[in-house]
Amino acid sequence: MLAEMLWGRMPSMRAVLEARRQAAVVRVEELEAELERVRTDLADAKEVLRRRVIGLEQYLEALAEENAPAVVVGGSLKKPVGP
Repeated sequence: MLAEMLWGRMPSMRAVLEARRQAAVVRVEELEAELERVRTDLADAKEVLRRRVIGLEQYLEALAEENAPAVVVGGSLKKPVGP
């Protein structure tokens, strides 16, 4: 009789499995949303890196031009232009 009373209070196996499935669905949705946020952050970070690399290259080119020796062209001193 005790076993019958306990059995009546236990959820069905189907209900347990359905609850687990639903929890898995929620977790997948949460992870997909997090993945999208991470992808967006990664794209933003790559853009920042790209701009900083360009800025550094431009700075180094300008610095190299300032330190380049003057060249005499047609009797006047001129610094070389271009790469």
